[in-house]
Amino acid sequence: MPEPAGMDSSDFEIISNPGDSPGGHPPRQPSKDDTGSAKSRMGTIYIEAQVKPGYTGSLSKLTAKIEDVFRSQCVHAVELDHDMIGDNSYAECNFPDCVQSLRAVDFVGTKDDYPFTLTEGLRIEINSYALQDRKATEIQEALSLCGEGIPLPSARFNGAWERLILDEDIKQKLVTFMMNLLKFSGGPGLASSTVNRLVLLSGPPGTGKTTLSIGLAQKLSIRLNKTFEDTTLFQLNAATLLSQYFGQSAVKIHSIFEALAAQSLESPESLTVLLIDEIESLAASREKANDRHEVHDAVRATNALLTGFDMVKNNANVLIICTSNMSDSLDAAFIDRCSRHIKIPRPALAARYEILRHSINRLVEREVIKVPVKPLPSFRHTEYGVPTDFETGGHTLRRLAHNLEDNGPDGSIVSARWISQLAEIALANELEPDAPCTVAEAVDLISQYVQTACGQKRPKRSLSTMATEYDNPAAKQRKLQHVAWSPSMLPDTHIFGEILTEDLENIADEYIEMFGEIEGQTNYRPSPEEIDTIEGTVHDRWEFKGGCGCFDIICNRLRDYIEHGTPMKRAGSS
Repeated sequence: MPEPAGMDSSDFEIISNPGDSPGGHPPRQPSKDDTGSAKSRMGTIYIEAQVKPGYTGSLSKLTAKIEDVFRSQCVHAVELDHDMIGDNSYAECNFPDCVQSLRAVDFVGTKDDYPFTLTEGLRIEINSYALQDRKATEIQEALSLCGEGIPLPSARFNGAWERLILDEDIKQKLVTFMMNLLKFSGGPGLASSTVNRLVLLSGPPGTGKTTLSIGLAQKLSIRLNKTFEDTTLFQLNAATLLSQYFGQSAVKIHSIFEALAAQSLESPESLTVLLIDEIESLAASREKANDRHEVHDAVRATNALLTGFDMVKNNANVLIICTSNMSDSLDAAFIDRCSRHIKIPRPALAARYEILRHSINRLVEREVIKVPVKPLPSFRHTEYGVPTDFETGGHTLRRLAHNLEDNGPDGSIVSARWISQLAEIALANELEPDAPCTVAEAVDLISQYVQTACGQKRPKRSLSTMATEYDNPAAKQRKLQHVAWSPSMLPDTHIFGEILTEDLENIADEYIEMFGEIEGQTNYRPSPEEIDTIEGTVHDRWEFKGGCGCFDIICNRLRDYIEHGTPMKRAGSS
């Protein structure tokens, strides 16, 4: 069966592929038995329908038609981020021809752990939208300080939200919070909310704060298009404003918020989003500035900013998003006005892996890398150390992601921005012109580039450093053997990655021997602290060579081996 149009299967966590039916039969939507019972289920499935370019019909009528299809129970299961348009398993649903893409983009309040989610018993929220590529209509003159207004959803930001990879569920929680906040804000004739529609995103440079802000505005313009007819985004760089209008910044800030309040009152059916980057330039702590006898223009700018926030507080169709690299320097009164302060961390292992995987997949789409027979597995799958990880290069990519923990260029700490550019920069540097390149070769070339640009990361060591530096050539030269995978080794591979259990035992023996020599004893029994040291060293080596998420098992077996001599490989483990 040909792959559905617009779908990149490598971007999905495929646990049970509906297209892999035996005999080449057309795929089907899963049955209730495939996905679990729909009884006593709660939650909402958000469906986004993007229309084809040039569509001039009514989006509300289109939404109603799609809702009729779902009410007819023609669609009884959906998969997250999977495009239903062009998928043969939805061929009988008769979606309108004007729909270019139809995807389930979010499951809120559901706890299904299946590749598909049943629609029965869940609320289905359909949002139809058309991407905008026009300029904003006339705006208040003072708002021109923020550049041109950008109508949303914008074609230039299409896919930015989906491509942004963050740890945990920051994106979903942020969207849910902002939707509720805007809905709680009331409407004409209703009491307004006492909560500021002001959100602060802080974190180190390169963590995706600005992209997250723009993506949030784009997502809200789709998710709330039944409440607001249109959405406009304004972007203001605080540092640029302060430097460009030095001495006049307070007046300019006041005029921006005055115009913002007037425009929002003139168009109550329109949502206005103001993004202020580098807010620390305008909202720096006044107390610290006074202590340092700094220029009072910055203090006046902070006062004007706080007054401006209060000026639009009761305007239910105004949302303000601020970003900061230095949240510790922000004024206490500004922090107090923020309804939510979200700290965006540097990418952890799972996020680093997924950023690299998506970057490689985009190079596959652009034909820089050959289309693989099997796509790179998701991080979730690499945690289990399944055989396909060793066939697709998943374990090698995970090892690379692990080595990037704190090993950026020129000794700097890695950022999400740098990791997202790493694959393309590395291949541009390492790949021969017009040379064919597989995914596995690409991962190896990226690893080589990282070793050159960043220096090879060495395992963390504590007491083991002293032991290794002790005059013991065997310990200094010890290297782990790679093991070629075979189907019969599945359980062993699942737990031990590419390392023989004998190698782990030998490491333990060497360290026991070295600790014994240091203490001047033979048949030495290591102390609990020394066992912890051995355990940490084995863990680093084991994880470096593709181990999965089973280190508790490794720890127990290792301690049994050290204390009782019980082999780490148990009967029936291979």
